[in-house]
Amino acid sequence: MVNLVKNTLVTAISGARDVGGEMGTAAVSAVRGSIHAASAIGADLGAVARYTVMGTIEAAEQIGGDAGGVARSATRGAVKTTREVGGDVSRVAGQAIQGTADAARRLGADVSTLVQDAAQGAMEAANRIGSATGRAMRATVAEAVAGTKALAGRPARPATRRRRRA
Repeated sequence: MVNLVKNTLVTAISGARDVGGEMGTAAVSAVRGSIHAASAIGADLGAVARYTVMGTIEAAEQIGGDAGGVARSATRGAVKTTREVGGDVSRVAGQAIQGTADAARRLGADVSTLVQDAAQGAMEAANRIGSATGRAMRATVAEAVAGTKALAGRPARPATRRRRRA
């Protein structure tokens, strides 16, 4: 699945003038379409999110696009689409973040930075879905980020909680 997504995106985007904008749009479309298809056949949405996000990041890197922006957009699209099809958004967010880390390691990119971008996309989608979903996903996203940083050999920073001002 990784190579299918990557090769399709590279072919589609190679001739575009605005590679960054086109790559983000194509990445989100690829992820959303894959999740819709997986949902229709009862496949594991988490695995689909993981490998399609991985493929989109690798495609972005191959054509010189912004891998961080693609990680953010693709993860946001995965979470949003999972909500639309009634799937487990926390699981999909965690798997999309893991796919981001896998892609970063395969490409020799900075795992920590790309994972943070993916986590930002997951939280943006969760917050758009609703505040309760956003709160519920924070722990999942923090755990996924900490786990991928630990696997990357970097010390994981403890999650910090922001205080709300009254």
